[in-house]
Amino acid sequence: MRFILLLMLIIQFNIYAKEKLVWPPPPDKPKIEWIKSIKKVEDVEGERGFFGKILDVIIGKEKKQIIKPFGSYFIGNRLYFTDTGAKTLFIFDFKNKKVDYIDNIGDYKFSSPIDVVVDKKGNIYVSDSVLGAVFVFDNNKRYKGKIGSGFLKRPTGLTINHKKGWLYVSDTVAGKIYIFDLKGKLIKQIGKTGKGDGEFNKPTFITLDKKGNLYVVDTMNARVQIFDENGKFLRKFGKRGTVIGTFANPRGIAVDSDGNIYVTDTLLSAVQIFNQKGQLLLVVGYYGTRDGEFAFPEDISISSKNYIFVSDSYNMRIQVLRYLKGGD
Repeated sequence: MRFILLLMLIIQFNIYAKEKLVWPPPPDKPKIEWIKSIKKVEDVEGERGFFGKILDVIIGKEKKQIIKPFGSYFIGNRLYFTDTGAKTLFIFDFKNKKVDYIDNIGDYKFSSPIDVVVDKKGNIYVSDSVLGAVFVFDNNKRYKGKIGSGFLKRPTGLTINHKKGWLYVSDTVAGKIYIFDLKGKLIKQIGKTGKGDGEFNKPTFITLDKKGNLYVVDTMNARVQIFDENGKFLRKFGKRGTVIGTFANPRGIAVDSDGNIYVTDTLLSAVQIFNQKGQLLLVVGYYGTRDGEFAFPEDISISSKNYIFVSDSYNMRIQVLRYLKGGD
């Protein structure tokens, strides 16, 4: 009898262990599933063998590690993300299981790389909030120049309109969103410091949806504002609070293939998902260190195949989730 009970417990444990981490949990139909965490570069490129490690030492190849992941952008098979702790841009090529880095700006180093985007030609744009510019690199990681130097006060969030060839830059201190062409010419500015519609108080991360609408995390006003691609105010949602459904310190933002809006909150340590009306649909995670838990998450990005990448900054990792689609 004891043997049978033990066997049943083992079977139940194995079934539980194989269950996927999903939101919402059963018996509801899942909409988001947890895939994996990326804690070190070896999680992408695999562990180096003994002789590979010896070769790295001989040639002096630096092995960087994830310290504080921040802004992110996914295109093709590559995840680009800044790390303010490592002062580096990481490039994860999942198809080829390869990791590259950018930490030099010509003869200088990054000071505080915040966000990253990539254009159709593979040129890479990285904002540095301390150096006060957006730095541009070609697809071979060679430094090409900078945008907004001497003009931008504290550039943070970036997004790119591939169709128009426009780069949107959030200036957190100035309380504005600037639009540049990809050669660095200023086209227009959106907003000013304030609390009204189309005004900002410390805007941070930004994104575009497939229609070209611009989403701005108006962090210190505890809301999200939405504009058309030309900067015309459309609508807003959100209010300050310390409970789910409100914003304590909203930061990262992304829009999935169905138009659902994902907002990270560093103080709530969660990802909240809203519809286009600003109604809360689902909450993913809470403070913690286990799978699907977060500690001060920063940016979030979503691939065309509905994979979700969350910069779980204080847990020193990127968490990968997937949107399962299938209704409201």
